[in-house]
Amino acid sequence: MKKLLITLTIIIAAVLYAPSAQAVWSNWQTEGYGHQARVFTDDTNYYAGAKTIDWKAEKKGSSTLYYTAGVYKKRSNGGLTDTNLVQRGRFKASTPLKSFSVSEIRKRTGKGTYVIQLDCYTDSNKRNYIGTFESVKFNIR
Repeated sequence: MKKLLITLTIIIAAVLYAPSAQAVWSNWQTEGYGHQARVFTDDTNYYAGAKTIDWKAEKKGSSTLYYTAGVYKKRSNGGLTDTNLVQRGRFKASTPLKSFSVSEIRKRTGKGTYVIQLDCYTDSNKRNYIGTFESVKFNIR
């Protein structure tokens, strides 16, 4: 009975004090020619055991947008440091769920506050830039 009580206490404590995931969408953002989109990340804090930052974007309207997505570290002066991690694609309604490696980000630019930015275009050659959509800030610890 004593072992059972100790085991239950440990399980309850682990559940109550475990860091919880907080998936979050950015607000809808409007860029060139009225294009509206938002960006999802699966959490706002990525700790030592985290493997990936899962993200996706969705937009309003029926046109196709072409994108280049990157991860950027926020600097204290308001600027951004590019991790040089990039993903490209296109979407009409939403991108599939995609991932960036947390360990690779940490290796390139260290711990800190980050965002994912999607530079979007209306053409596949990426000549007609319509704007950049940004995720909410997230922390890599």
